[in-house]
Amino acid sequence: MTRGLLPLLVALTLVATSCGEAAAQQAPILSGALTKLDIKPAQIEGRGTPKGTLTIAMHFALDPGWLDPLEHSYAITQMMYDYLVHDTMIKPMPYGYVTYGLAEHAELSADFRRAAFRLRPGLKFHDGQPLTTADVKWTYENFTGAYAKVFHDKLEHVQVIDDRTIVFHFKEPFIDFMDLYNGGVSGIGWIVPARYYDKAGRDGFKAKPIGAGPYKLVGQQAGVQMVFEAFEDYWRRTPATKTIVVKGIRDGAARMAGLQTGELDVAFGMTGKLLPRLMSDRNLRWDPNFTGPWWLMFPGYNEQGSPFRDKRVRQAVSLAINRSFLVKQETQDISKPWGNWISGENRDALQGPEAPVPEYNVEKAKQLMKQAGFPDGFEVEYLPFPPYFDMGERILTDLRAIGIRGKLQSLEGPAFRAKIGQGRKGVPGNRTIVQNIDPRAGGSKANIAVYAVCGSTASFVCEPSIEALWAKHQASLDPVERERLVKSIQRILLDDYYFVPIYLNSFVHGIGPRVLPEGKAVTKYWDTLNAPYPWPWEVWEVKADR
Repeated sequence: MTRGLLPLLVALTLVATSCGEAAAQQAPILSGALTKLDIKPAQIEGRGTPKGTLTIAMHFALDPGWLDPLEHSYAITQMMYDYLVHDTMIKPMPYGYVTYGLAEHAELSADFRRAAFRLRPGLKFHDGQPLTTADVKWTYENFTGAYAKVFHDKLEHVQVIDDRTIVFHFKEPFIDFMDLYNGGVSGIGWIVPARYYDKAGRDGFKAKPIGAGPYKLVGQQAGVQMVFEAFEDYWRRTPATKTIVVKGIRDGAARMAGLQTGELDVAFGMTGKLLPRLMSDRNLRWDPNFTGPWWLMFPGYNEQGSPFRDKRVRQAVSLAINRSFLVKQETQDISKPWGNWISGENRDALQGPEAPVPEYNVEKAKQLMKQAGFPDGFEVEYLPFPPYFDMGERILTDLRAIGIRGKLQSLEGPAFRAKIGQGRKGVPGNRTIVQNIDPRAGGSKANIAVYAVCGSTASFVCEPSIEALWAKHQASLDPVERERLVKSIQRILLDDYYFVPIYLNSFVHGIGPRVLPEGKAVTKYWDTLNAPYPWPWEVWEVKADR
């Protein structure tokens, strides 16, 4: 099932901002009419004593770069570590798609040219130093990660009013600011300590990061393991678990064995051959955890000599895929075939009758291949999302039925994400198919801005028709028009088979008996919208270490 998404901009009414009971009693920061925002107040919980160790297995190697918000990648995997070590001004939480974090109050002017925040009092980093608006300003101005260009191009200047109050002034209306500043979409709102980062440098910070989140890094073995301990002064609550150990374990059988022996408490990516074993083990639990759809991309499709330059070939690829069989083999029929490359949790995603599940028709696919001049098919390189290599082999088996023969490239997680982050430039060759997934928050426009706009560093599609619609979208201040334009872009991407959706993934995680509560009630850990990983981490509870 998918969960409804609460839009951030619920109205463009020119009224004073109302952001929860506490914020409503504070004096406004900005003068003049304001845009009404729907930001939920933080749920601040009680203090306790952290106990026990939670040991987690990721399904690929770990990347120290994920600990640095300033270089935030487009990969949503990094947000797992954002929620561990750092904290952001506003972010998705189980109690709201946009909630207050470090900020306790926010305002956006009616003309979208000013945005203001007030920090909650008493914030501090792991080293005990206070977190102030000077750190917020420095983070923004030194950010180089995802969407950095739009943030910097739009900015006129940053006004620090005092240690808790800050105003961003923009050169022109920046209607997407609050959506993009959300910690579930980009890294620029995850605040780092300016003085420490400046002193430690990029590499030093990744080795020994300091944040304001619920856990602090106390040790790491690059690519293999990271160890985190509870930061008991975290503003929202004392973390329930004392120590979190994250291991990079690519081998699925090893993850399964770790769950069964008790060496692991949580293991990600338990699909394919592992899932029946997990489901049949009475000592283990699992959560279906629907995230986003799988889809295929064709880097180099618009180059001379690429067979994917012909729409009929891309359509043939779609027709050749037996989505129902894939769902059965990979997820025991938990997942469902899907007609879009964007999750239905995004409010402006085409779905249902607007985006029906693509047809499975091998004979029609063969006819299209013949009409396109490839009756005997051709060779390709196939780049699967790691470690879903068995799924990649199954898709290649389907494609061989229409003459497309491929070699599968097996990359580690960080290497794959580095390539995808460079878009077409990161995946050279005009006969390559990429299998990707990205359950990105921020609405469909966030996915389009990453993968289908010419100027994005991670773009795989660059088409004049899309660029024209995107330019209108960026210039418009009308929410209804903007949604219509975003849906029109999705229509082009689907109708012309630039992206080929496969199925809505159930990113199944295995849970061991040490995780509380006991029994089947573990769903509370998967309540945050668009979150493939079960954050926030401060709520996880385990039995005390023996």
